[in-house]
Parts: sequence; C-alpha cells; structure tokens
Amino acid sequence: MSIFLHILYSNILPLFILVGIGIILQKKYHFDVKIFSKLLFSIYIPVLVFIELYRINISFSVLSDIILFILILYSILTFIVFINIKMRKIEPKKIPTIFNSVLFYNSGNYGIPLILLVFPGNSLAFSTQVIIVLVQTLLPFTLGMLTINSKKKSKQELCIELLNLPVVYAVLLGLAFHLTGIPLPQPIIQPLDYIVDGFIALALLTLGIQLGNINWKFNVGQIFYVNGMRLILSPLIAFFIVYSMDLSGVVAQVLIISSAVPTALNVVLLEIEYDNEPEFSSQIVLSSTIFSVFTMTGVIYYVQVLFS
Repeated sequence: MSIFLHILYSNILPLFILVGIGIILQKKYHFDVKIFSKLLFSIYIPVLVFIELYRINISFSVLSDIILFILILYSILTFIVFINIKMRKIEPKKIPTIFNSVLFYNSGNYGIPLILLVFPGNSLAFSTQVIIVLVQTLLPFTLGMLTINSKKKSKQELCIELLNLPVVYAVLLGLAFHLTGIPLPQPIIQPLDYIVDGFIALALLTLGIQLGNINWKFNVGQIFYVNGMRLILSPLIAFFIVYSMDLSGVVAQVLIISSAVPTALNVVLLEIEYDNEPEFSSQIVLSSTIFSVFTMTGVIYYVQVLFS
C-alpha cells in the first residue's frame, strides 16, 4: 500500500496538476497547440537527448543487453499489434496511433522518478533507465514519424523528413562529445540544463492544452484495448524476454518495470505535429496514466519477489 500511495502522491498527482493547468489555460486563452509542439520538437527534445548522451555512464555489456531487450520487445509488440489490427476493424488513420501508443512508453517523467523511488541511490538502476529514456525519446520522433507518414509520402520524402529532424543531429553530437570526452564550457552547458529542466513542465502543459481541445466522448473499446497491451501485455512479454536472456538483479527489474509504464506523452506531441489523431492519442495517454496507478503496483511487487 505504501508503494501505491507513494506512486500516486509523488508521480501521478504532480503530473495531473500540470495537465490540469494546461486544460484550464486552454479553456481561457485558446492557444495554438502546434506552437508548443514545435518548441518541444525543435529545441527541448533534441537538447534533452544531447545532454543525456553526453553524460551517460554505463558499461558496454549492460548497454548491449538493454538495446537487445528493447529491440526484441518492440519486435514482439509490433507483431502482436499488427495481428490484432488485422483482426479488428480499425480506421486506417488510427493504426499508426495504436502502434505508437503501445510501443512508446513514458520512461522519462514517469519512469525515472519511479525507478528512483524503487531503487533509491542505485546508480546502475538509474543508468539503465536513462538508456531506456534515450531510446524512448529518439524512436517516437524517427520510427514514430515514419509510421504516421508512410502512407502519405514517398520513401525519398520520408528520408528527407527524417534528416530534417533536430533530434537526429542531437544524437550524433551527443555521441561525438561523449566518445571524445570533450568537455562543454559552463556558459554552454548551463543554458542547456535550463532547457532540460523545463522539458517535463512544458510537455505536460502541452498535453493539457491538447486535452482542452478534445471531445471527451471516449471510444472505450479501443482505449481499453490499447491500454491492455501497454500496461499488461508489455510487462508480461518483458518478463519472458528477461528470463530468456538470463538477466537478473537490478537490470532485469528495471527493464520489466519500465516496460509497464503508460503511453508516452511524446505520442501526443507526434500526433499534434503531423496532424494525425491528437484527440485519440491524448485520450490514450490520459487513461493509461490513470490505470497505471493500479497496474504498476502489481508489477513492482512481483518483480521484486522474483528478482530480488
């Protein structure tokens, strides 16, 4: 019960306060949500990725295990979502939204505080989660963008669009500075840190602003279907992957716990940016975050019993 209340008080409540402020502001001022989305896409997310890569500290063996785990998890989830979509009558425009909502999870502003709570003072747990955050930050704005635009644009246009994404160059620069060990001077690193510190607030306010525009008549069947795959199926698959890879200890626990967090806010930002299904994706993010209060408690309990 203490973990449940702590998750609710420390992770969920602050999130919903900022989202609620965004909703209130939108009802009063009627902002253009695309402006906020553009700020996040062009400045905040690339800077976050660059800084995390620049500062990352983890062994190559752990890094390779994490990346292999994520690739296997993504492949299995993609296959299952594909089969389910084929069996259901899903509107074509919602298909990429469903894919992205199941694959991309809120490993940053939900996952990191949660991991710090469950593994206080454990640097390996934190470093493992940071790697997951990097992958989960990068992929929605590369792979996610491709899934949304694959039916709208040619391969050449998609390649050009991919090369125009600031986050791609943030990855290259972050890796270059990290591998070469070139230190950034304080007048440069400090404003970048200011931007990183503001990311969560701006991202959650943007979600609230988007929610302020939506029709609150949820498609309950589709919402529960997506939430079930994200919050229940994903950690079950993660458990079997961890078991088959013979992973143990803290890394195994973090990988499973992280795979059970709700749909990423980045999915909404992506849908807003490319004008696909912002309302549907906002409903998924909101509902999966609410339901995760209950599902995460069970996942954390069983992971600690099995892998401690």
